Amino acid sequence: MTGSVGTWARKIAELFDAHRLRVERAIARRTGDPQTAGDLAQDAFLRLARLPDGEAIQNPAGLLYVVADRVALDHCRVAKRQRRREAGPPDEALPSSGPGADMVVERNQTMARLRGAIDSLPPKTRDVFLLYHVEGLSYRAIGERLGISPRTVEYHLRTALEQCRARMKRRPLR
Repeated sequence: MTGSVGTWARKIAELFDAHRLRVERAIARRTGDPQTAGDLAQDAFLRLARLPDGEAIQNPAGLLYVVADRVALDHCRVAKRQRRREAGPPDEALPSSGPGADMVVERNQTMARLRGAIDSLPPKTRDVFLLYHVEGLSYRAIGERLGISPRTVEYHLRTALEQCRARMKRRPLR
């Protein structure tokens, strides 16, 4: 048993000599923190060394880079949580990055007007419009589905757009 532990320890030492600098660079790229990359690389080597059945690993160098990536990712998560904790709760006086209430109301009204414009289209024209703009079908596919020519599909789409534009230009009744 001590022979296999000694063999695994030698393998880790060889990995350390051969891959330490590359592992540190990989961690530094992942974390953006070259100062702690050395410590994190050592942590990756230690985690690999502590594996109970190290001799059974087919590709220890490959596993080393996976472990190093996980160590770097864990470090980034901890650092992010720490920054949030230090920043404290969000300030209610700060403006929200999302749209304001007036923008949301205006967008909802515009969408309602657009839905009304689409609903007011003749049935076949509305079907063509929805198949093209919602389902993303081609003129040919729409024509096959509705039993009309691609040229007729084009006509219905042009008509739908003209009627929707005209309706959207009108001011909503309040």
